[in-house]
Amino acid sequence: VTITSQIKEEPLNKVKWIVLNARGFTDEEAAQHFGTRLCLILQLAALSARLGVDVGDNKPSSWVSEHFARSSGLIKEHERIAPNIHGLAILPDDDYTRFPVVEAHATVTATPGHFLSALRELGENGDIGLGAAANGVRLLNLALMTSEPLAQMVLAFSAVEELGQNEKWSEAQIVLIEQLANAAEASAETTAEQRAEVARAIRSALFPLSLRQGVIRLLSSLDLDHLRKEWDRLYGIRSGLFHGTASLSNSEVNQAALDTTTLCGRIILAVVAKEGARVPSIAATHFNPSATAAVQG
Repeated sequence: VTITSQIKEEPLNKVKWIVLNARGFTDEEAAQHFGTRLCLILQLAALSARLGVDVGDNKPSSWVSEHFARSSGLIKEHERIAPNIHGLAILPDDDYTRFPVVEAHATVTATPGHFLSALRELGENGDIGLGAAANGVRLLNLALMTSEPLAQMVLAFSAVEELGQNEKWSEAQIVLIEQLANAAEASAETTAEQRAEVARAIRSALFPLSLRQGVIRLLSSLDLDHLRKEWDRLYGIRSGLFHGTASLSNSEVNQAALDTTTLCGRIILAVVAKEGARVPSIAATHFNPSATAAVQG
């Protein structure tokens, strides 16, 4: 296998995209078998070297019409053009295939007016006084700074789940738990020592609030019960992605990350408002606090 840069003459210590080329297979099946094994080797080698590679999913990252390429003089009469595959490509074993290399750089900027107006409103309001929401605000800022959608989802959900952990059992629930512990102690089953162990577990840690229970309590306290369905939908996507039970396209993952940061931003900003701090009016433009309520209603 020869290893080169996608860009001719570029040294390997500067490349972003590399090409591994193997030749001389008797048929396409043999080439496919070797290529599949090579992808697995690449991933394991990169992990072992703490490097990280993306071997792709065998789909084209760029493509140019052969008619256009030929009429524009990009390829010669005897040459062919093939899609630039991110992954494994099986090709004729000659030197007549050419690949389009399309490189584009785009920068997305935000209007400073929104940021400046928020600064002005908050500056005129004096002390901010963030309480429990302070770390949630920090985590959501980190989520918005990263370009990786899965990292965005993790940070955004964590911002809300942390606040949910402040929720406790109600007085009536505490009474019920104590009744269950007393019933365990009075049971005729097993030994006195084992009954005491069960009662102690019930009173201490057998029934902690789950992450979801904490979030549901938080939503109720903020009068945001209508967001439960959206929380469960997005959290289900997050769980499917992290546990390998969901197969989503890149655009679907990006949309899920966008929806998650919007939802969690609404919740965190509601906590900020409940704590008495002023939420800049521009937040309504970016987090659209009435949209989900309208849909749910």
